[in-house]
Amino acid sequence: MLSTITTSLKRFARDTSGAYSIEAALVLPTLIWAGLSSLTYVDGYRQQTMNLRTTYALSDMLSRQWDPVGPKFIDGLGRVHDHLTESDDETYLRVTVAYWDAIDEEHKLVWSDSTDDGPTEVTQETLNSIAGAIPTMANGDSAIIVETWMDYVPAFNIGLKPNRFYNRVVTSPRFTPQLKYDPAK
Repeated sequence: MLSTITTSLKRFARDTSGAYSIEAALVLPTLIWAGLSSLTYVDGYRQQTMNLRTTYALSDMLSRQWDPVGPKFIDGLGRVHDHLTESDDETYLRVTVAYWDAIDEEHKLVWSDSTDDGPTEVTQETLNSIAGAIPTMANGDSAIIVETWMDYVPAFNIGLKPNRFYNRVVTSPRFTPQLKYDPAK
């Protein structure tokens, strides 16, 4: 009995005849899924990288700013962020300026603004919660904190859920001691 089963299995293993259409029908869905998965993952990483690069570009742009900025300027930066990320989904931007107070040994909020449809502005309490992300600074030195969010919906439904990419970049002003804010601009 055992030798009959063994002989049948060996014969089956040596048999190279087959129906390509049946083999293709079995393998093709897996190949399609693997291809779509690869495209979706690569696109997700591309979008995430694009958001990070754009955050650095906006932060660098703000660090070189001589004149005060205002709500219109921040909304314009939001449109630049949307354009540079080439995203079909929502993007958000928030800019915060803070300085280090050596006497109180904490970061002090100077101002914060976000795009119209973006997150709420940073308060002193929320600034304290992100203080660990701000590098060590000398007394009175200021920092520009640029935060961006970008919604991402995968191109193909392969089991990935929609995601929101978040990036934060902290930069020191280059040409002025502190980036000023003017509500009229």
